[in-house]
Amino acid sequence: MKIIDCSNEGKEAFALKKPLISVIMPVYNSEMYLKESLDSILNQTYGNIEVICVDDGSADHSLDILKYYSKKDNRVKVYTQDNKGPSVARNRALDKAQGEYISFVDSDDFLQLNAYEILVECALQKQSWDLIIFGANIVGSGDKYFEEKLTTTFKLYENCTPGSVVFGEKAARPFLWLHFVKRQLFEKTTKIRFEEDINLGEDQILQFEYIPRAKNVMVIDQKLYNYRMDHNASLMQLYNNQRIKKIECHFLIIERVVNNWKKDGLYGFYQDDLWTWAVQLIYWTINELPPEFRRKYAVRMIELMQKDNVKDYLIAGYEQLHLKELKEWQISDNSSEDEIEMLKKRIDREKYEIEETVKSKAFKLGKFFTKSRKRINVQEM
Repeated sequence: MKIIDCSNEGKEAFALKKPLISVIMPVYNSEMYLKESLDSILNQTYGNIEVICVDDGSADHSLDILKYYSKKDNRVKVYTQDNKGPSVARNRALDKAQGEYISFVDSDDFLQLNAYEILVECALQKQSWDLIIFGANIVGSGDKYFEEKLTTTFKLYENCTPGSVVFGEKAARPFLWLHFVKRQLFEKTTKIRFEEDINLGEDQILQFEYIPRAKNVMVIDQKLYNYRMDHNASLMQLYNNQRIKKIECHFLIIERVVNNWKKDGLYGFYQDDLWTWAVQLIYWTINELPPEFRRKYAVRMIELMQKDNVKDYLIAGYEQLHLKELKEWQISDNSSEDEIEMLKKRIDREKYEIEETVKSKAFKLGKFFTKSRKRINVQEM
């Protein structure tokens, strides 16, 4: 039986000693979910934590809630700043952090109540675990991509090469809150922090910096985090509506990551993995754009690769087809009207094929021998 100490005395005792975990939470207009998020942290079955909250100029009652919680529980530390974005807020919190491990929590999400107990137990099995990666549940409307990305499988990476986890582990990027990180990865040998001039993808740039520093990484299959899809989806929809801004950010992310890996002396050994990732990132960002824009950004991507003298054969086989499409797009002279006409022809062709299939003897025989509940609804087709 697990006995949980609910007394204030227990919480105050933890606040008097150095915390093992520093929980970092940037807060901006999160009053609807903030209390649930804080409660899930402060009521953990493991209590030797500090919660560093940086209010990023909220216009609602978020700061009032934070001040209220800091009075209730002295493990909560509150800082304020004008609206400068999550990167500035997280950097400020990292500078204040005292814990041996860092955990990032978004102010509209929440944790399983035994999350830190499990993570500390894993971390203390071996003092050299630099990073523990875990899974998450989706709260709200599900999405196959996110469900797959947030479902982890138990693995141990020991004596890692710099690229093995950042490229080989699906949960390594881009979700910062799936990581339980030893703080020294941010401090040694040189201090690394979030890029403060980027507000989309800044977490992925930092992951390309601290993950290669991790020598021993554990991936566990427990889902310890609850990601509020509905609320975050509104932010994602905002970026989808500002698609050009998103594309520009993705090019900036690629350039920063490549430059950082050159600076760190890793580029020569991993340029194949880096540019395979870059091709994948840009392809899926621009593949549904109108032809004129698609051509523009395909040209930019190919020129970026040529500037770095990237050989096509370095791109992994599973991205070769996408690289080929990017090259075709850069020389395409199809207009939007051409694309629409091609789409109409394709729809007409598929409609004709369906009609011919329905008329065929094979289809009619199949329909006769198939139970009604398993039959294809021809009208819906």
